This record gives sequence, C-alpha cells and structure tokens, in this order.
Amino acid sequence: MKKLLSLSMIVKDEEKRLPFCLQSVENIVDEIIIVDTGSTDRTVEIAKSFGATVVTFPWINDFAAARNVGLQHCTGDWILYLDADETLADNSTEALRSLLAAQEDSVGGIVCTIVSKHRHHNSLGTETHKGGYPRIFKNLGYPNIQFSGRVHEQITPSIFRAGKTLVHSSIEIIHSGYDQSNEVMQQKITRNYTLLLEHVREEPNNAYAWFQLGQTLAQMNLWKEAEDALRFSLSLGTLSTSVAASANAAMSQICGNSKRFEEALLFANASLSHAPNQVYAKQLKAYSLLHLQRLNESEALFEEILSVLQQKNSSVPMTGFDIELPIQAVFDGLTAVKQRKSILSK
Repeated sequence: MKKLLSLSMIVKDEEKRLPFCLQSVENIVDEIIIVDTGSTDRTVEIAKSFGATVVTFPWINDFAAARNVGLQHCTGDWILYLDADETLADNSTEALRSLLAAQEDSVGGIVCTIVSKHRHHNSLGTETHKGGYPRIFKNLGYPNIQFSGRVHEQITPSIFRAGKTLVHSSIEIIHSGYDQSNEVMQQKITRNYTLLLEHVREEPNNAYAWFQLGQTLAQMNLWKEAEDALRFSLSLGTLSTSVAASANAAMSQICGNSKRFEEALLFANASLSHAPNQVYAKQLKAYSLLHLQRLNESEALFEEILSVLQQKNSSVPMTGFDIELPIQAVFDGLTAVKQRKSILSK
C-alpha cells in the first residue's frame, strides 16, 4: 500500500520525551524513520516499540547531515519532521492527512505553526513564541530534497530550488525545548554557538546563519556582538520574510534596551512591514513611542495590543512570526503612559 506520510526524526538519549512525541502521531503517519546519533539509554528500544525503523548515524556536529540520512529512508509521499521535545497538537491530527491529499503538485511544503514556551530564568516567567516553518514537505527524493545548515537546519531552500511553493496551514506543533532548566539551556546555547561559528566560517554570506548567531549571542548577553551579527544578516538582504521580521524585532529590542529609542522605533516598524499583525513588534513600537514622549500614539497602540490579547487570538501571522509577551507588560505600558500624561498636564 502506498504511504502518504513518513515521520523523520533524529534523536539521542530521549527516553523520557520520545514516547509523548510518537504517541501524538502514531495514528497519523504511515512509517517512522528515526536516526539515532549515539543513545545510551532506552531511546532505540522505545522507538522500535512504536514500529520505527531505526538508523544509526554517528554525530558529526551537523544537524542537517543527520536529518538527510533520515530522508534517504523515507518512502512516503510527504515527510513530517519532528524533534523528541515536540508533539503534534491535538487539534491538528484530524485535518492533517486530508490536507496533504488535497495539495496540488506545485506545492512542496506545508507551513506549520511551532508554539514554543521560552522560560526566563528571572522574574519574567515565560513568553510564547510562534513561528511558521515548513515542517511537512513533499518527498522529492534525496538529494533533490535535503536539509542545509549545521544547526537550525532548513529545508526551505531545497523546496524552492525544486521549483515548488509553500502553503500555510492551521497545523500546530507544540515545542517544549526552551522551557527547561538554566543548566540545560546553557548547554544548548554553548552547543549552538560552536556550530554557528563553524557555519558562518564555511558560508560567510549566509544571512540565516548570521541571524541565528545573533540570536545566540543575545542569549549569551553579548549584546554588541549580537547587534553586529544581526545587522550583518539584515544587510545581506536574503532573509525570508518571517526571519527578517524576527531579526528587525530583535534589533528593536536591543536598541530599546540601550535607550536608543529612535533606532528601536525604526527597527520595530521594519519588523511590522514584514509581519504587520504581530503583537511583539507592536509592543516594541509602543514602548519606543512612550520613551520618545509620543504618548497618544503609544497609548493607542497599547490599547490595540490589549484588545488582541484579550480576544485570545492564538493564530500566527501569515508571515510566520510572533512572540506573545505577558499581558501584564501591556498594562504596565498603559500605566506608564497615563502617569506621564498626568505629569505633563500639571
């Protein structure tokens, strides 16, 4: 029987999280291909209990290389790729197979929304990031379809090279990888930093690699270096729409934190030009306007953000990027506007 959907994963020592991931898709996918990069726990045993084909591949500091091994074993018409710390959302399971069966031949990838809680190791708690990525793509056969990038690997360039298009969907994937202890996060950041340095040395004009390096440097509180990397990634002019929105928003936050509010406003507007409906850049813009004493504009924008959040609108913008900050940050902004207006009226 012809297979519609293959699941492709790379794993190492994921005995605790892998069962939840596989349970979320076991009735949806036709085959499971798992590339194990050196597990010493029960990961392989668990994978096989779900009927997975397990391929062993030594870790060579290259996520794309490991993922491409998995692609070579997938036989379904479409491929879904997940990590062990991800699950397919309950509201997405019923629609998935009928969605794939309805796609035209010109479509090469299905953009899904990755919903990811990021834990702050301070008083700010967590914030929810939402990003659109083609986590499901047409199986055009390796190497016609393949991942690129040592870390934060991408399939999109391969889809476009094949002359295929992307379509957006309502499919959601829940990611828990950034809602972890400070120790675990520091290990992940250090690993990513090392791999990204290798990546930009190998491809010095790869805008996406410089963007990810900038994000990682910011996580390391190396703000000047982060700003330099993000500026360079933007200057190359090759970032996708959603990544350009994210890079400009990151620059707005960095400028705002260093009290360069005119620049922060410029970058917030640039971010919104790519993703007009996002909450995050609107909030950065509202705070920039507040500090620039443009109080009426700031207040109106905070009120607009508050209205969106109170409607509990969970959809990601079609451009695929947003961050939902705690609603208290909006209330704090409105309070600050009113306080400044009160002082000026006296």
